Amino acid sequence: MRPGVKLGAAALMLTLGGLLALPAWSSTPSEPLESSAAELSPAALIERMTQAVRSRNYEGTLVYLHDTHLETLSLDHRIKDGQIEERLIALSGPIRAVARGKDRVNCVLSDGRPISVEQQNGGRFLDTDGIDPDALQSYYQVAYLGRARVAGRETDVVGLIPKDDLRYGYRFHIDRETALPLKSDLIDRHQAPLEQLLFTSITLHPDATPDPAATAVVEPPHSVRTAPATTPSSHWRFEPMPLGFKLVMQHRLQQADGSVVEHFLFTDRLSSYSIYIEPASANGLDGLANSGSVHAAGRQVNGYQIIAVGEVPPATVQAAIAGVYQAVVATQPEPEKKP
Repeated sequence: MRPGVKLGAAALMLTLGGLLALPAWSSTPSEPLESSAAELSPAALIERMTQAVRSRNYEGTLVYLHDTHLETLSLDHRIKDGQIEERLIALSGPIRAVARGKDRVNCVLSDGRPISVEQQNGGRFLDTDGIDPDALQSYYQVAYLGRARVAGRETDVVGLIPKDDLRYGYRFHIDRETALPLKSDLIDRHQAPLEQLLFTSITLHPDATPDPAATAVVEPPHSVRTAPATTPSSHWRFEPMPLGFKLVMQHRLQQADGSVVEHFLFTDRLSSYSIYIEPASANGLDGLANSGSVHAAGRQVNGYQIIAVGEVPPATVQAAIAGVYQAVVATQPEPEKKP
């Protein structure tokens, strides 16, 4: 799949899948699910929510509000062999579906065309390095925002509120009994909702048997910690980067036509964006594009197409591509020949 030119239905469905892939806290949950939610800190409530998503089986009907559009969705969330498997189907409008398993995300678009995308690091952006609550404090306010009812159930509301305009945050309505997120809002620094995803009904199934291997904290592979500069395998550099973002992953994608796309992933441990670099073409992206809250910016550099894309504000992807340049490789002078 060519980056940059696939914004639209594919991006929307993958974004829906991403909204349901909740942040994976790097530390071991400090409070069991049976603890009283009223006694927990905002960070502990998030940990409790993450533990519930990793261990509970459930299905339900949701509504997704974005760009003044309202869609109805069906979600089936299961734990199999310690891995999350989800099936998301649009119940209103054109037929669309997303199925996410261990290694791939499979989509069926409104025109019936299937798309299969290989997942990196288990398919969750934030699993590249986990989330450190202390690190989040630099760019987000982690706050308890009160209580509310969703789908007839009592919830605690926790916000991860951005402190600037370079990133989006989240507001979670966490069920006080099950710790499942019954409502998720993508918010800006003023807590204005950009997208809203909430259950109108939910049915719980018997929980999966805990898999110690699935919940253990695993040190990411060495290649994930390639920051803040690229390795010698690439001559691309990214300076300056948007404040707070670091390079955490890079790899090369072989395309069907034989060309190679270099992919670089940047994150502040909550928000993420990718930069794709490939040989320039006549129909390459120049300027800004978006699909809902997913923004992309593109330009060409020395015969290459540079595209930054992510669920971040437009200013972030614009700043990201502005800092891309090719490193100058120094050449060794030839030794002088003796007469």
